[in-house]
Amino acid sequence: MDRWTEAPVSRPATPLDVQEAWHQVGLRLWITPLGLILVILLGWLRAHLDLRLEGSRIAYGQLPVGPLALLAVLVWAVSPPLNKLKRTLRAGEIALLFSIILATTRFWSSSYAVLPLSLAVAPFYYANPTNNYELLHPLFPQALVPRDKLAIKAFYEGSPSGQVPWEEWIGPLLIWTVSTGFLLIALGGLTVFFYERWADREKLIFPIARVALEMIRQPEPIWTRRAFWVGAIASFSVHSWNGLSHYYAPIPFLNIRSLINMNALFTDRPWAIVSYESAPVGIYPSVVGTTYLIPAEVALGFWLFHLLSYVEMVILFGLGLPPGGYDYGGIRAITRSHEIGAFFVLGAALAYRTWESQQATKENVKTGPGLMLFLIGFFGLVVLWTWLGAHWSASLGYFLLYFIVSIVLARISCQAGCIFIGMDFHPHNVSGYLFGQMSPGLKNLVVMMFPHMAYMMERDVVPLPYFLNAAHIVSSSKASQGLFLLYAFWSGLLGGLLSLFFSLMVIYRYGGLNLHYHYLTRLSRWAWDKYLGWFRSPSPPDTRATVGIAAGMAFTSLLILCQNRIPGFPIHPLGIALADSLVIRRIWLSLFLGWAIKRFVLRYLGLALYYALLPAFIGLVVGELLTATIWLGIDHLFQKRGHDVFPGFPPL
Repeated sequence: MDRWTEAPVSRPATPLDVQEAWHQVGLRLWITPLGLILVILLGWLRAHLDLRLEGSRIAYGQLPVGPLALLAVLVWAVSPPLNKLKRTLRAGEIALLFSIILATTRFWSSSYAVLPLSLAVAPFYYANPTNNYELLHPLFPQALVPRDKLAIKAFYEGSPSGQVPWEEWIGPLLIWTVSTGFLLIALGGLTVFFYERWADREKLIFPIARVALEMIRQPEPIWTRRAFWVGAIASFSVHSWNGLSHYYAPIPFLNIRSLINMNALFTDRPWAIVSYESAPVGIYPSVVGTTYLIPAEVALGFWLFHLLSYVEMVILFGLGLPPGGYDYGGIRAITRSHEIGAFFVLGAALAYRTWESQQATKENVKTGPGLMLFLIGFFGLVVLWTWLGAHWSASLGYFLLYFIVSIVLARISCQAGCIFIGMDFHPHNVSGYLFGQMSPGLKNLVVMMFPHMAYMMERDVVPLPYFLNAAHIVSSSKASQGLFLLYAFWSGLLGGLLSLFFSLMVIYRYGGLNLHYHYLTRLSRWAWDKYLGWFRSPSPPDTRATVGIAAGMAFTSLLILCQNRIPGFPIHPLGIALADSLVIRRIWLSLFLGWAIKRFVLRYLGLALYYALLPAFIGLVVGELLTATIWLGIDHLFQKRGHDVFPGFPPL
């Protein structure tokens, strides 16, 4: 059966066929409102939990806390009583509901529902003669910025009446909804274009989707296995101990997030550069769990290339190159530029292979509409943001880079299963390295920072990986892909709009100064301070970084060639794309542990024991995420702030 259309039935209808047809009609009638209600509910909860508690964010990571918690409620609390009432909640129904929520994560997350709002207000509220934010005011898209000074002041200090000045925000919210509509169309098109090849021909593991599928599977879901609860209780025990420590100081804290202090290990030249560039290294049980599911060569590439990036830093530092700043002028620019080159090559290779496969197998009927949808959404975004003030070339270039990054991150999520993913470069780094920091012009940099902040700033919540993982869950559960894409579009559009409403209601009631600093102040000021710094003292094209991009492209191309030509080549090229990212710096030890355990089990204990232990590692994932949910409830009850099960994220 074609995954995107319903195949015709050639045999005579039977009573079972009629019953199934009526079931599908009922499915269409109740999944649509329920899925939308759940997305709206999560957007409302997120506005209160994320912004007020500043704890574990419910819409962060490739398998977010919020959707997984709802999945657990469906399979453990809702389904059993329905079964007793002779109304079975089918696996396909659960899968479709969960997939709608998962696919639209970006649009009810704080990344989308808060960052664009604070980006528009912060440069007016915080403007003073020292930071010169007034220089930027004429460059902002006027349709996205409130104009009333009292509305801007109340955004950070709270409204005396607690009411939102909606007349100032209706226009920006409508613009964001139109922009998001085009993005959702493009995402649906890319899902159709890539999913068939990745799932059916390349047989990707989809580790994130597999965790959910194992929870949903009927009649023997994974949570009926004893090994699953061993892993889940292990995660629960560690994080609950630390949760108690957060409330009661005499209980010692188990600092599993900073097991290795690289600063203390490397103090002498040239090894000191490792201390300069490193981050705390710890263990994330969910990362260990998903790594156990993936091919060994994929996991090896991620931690090995990261450690090799340190070797490269030591060599370059020993040769006399300066560490440089965070973005330009030194060793960091070179290592970061390797990632850019890798993304270019991997994105082009993934798109070309998919297109070539479709041409060879005459499958344009399936994927042609996907490509058409993508082009409609892509050019709709380009035209809209050109109308809002950017030059057409800047808008075109930004969204082209955005979708290249999205495709590669989606591949990493679907093949490597990292709970946390994210590279350290931005599109403005690419133009800055190649042509100079101010080459796009300050106006274009300012205007395009708005879609960047909404759709890409926290790269771990880029929406395409969610769509492809959700599509795999739907397909594997025999639910309708067409229904899923339609429901995801409306849920993303309306859920995203209402999430913006909920954020404004919380912000004006409590005041942004009293809410999550990262979303309300830190990132917005970081963006404008960066651009004003560039404007005052722009750097020319970075020759070292340009060479680094070329080197990253060449090395990635060589790895792809080796993978294609050498049977059993042990290292997958995906790892080079995140070799120097802050995310991998924090989780490489977890990746190594998952890889090492899997290698040991397969080599010395056998395939049978590998599968016997699989539920325990999925339990590690589910246990860590659901423990975060439990403690969010406890923290909300006692109004305890700052208790985050996943400290250290997101990176800048």
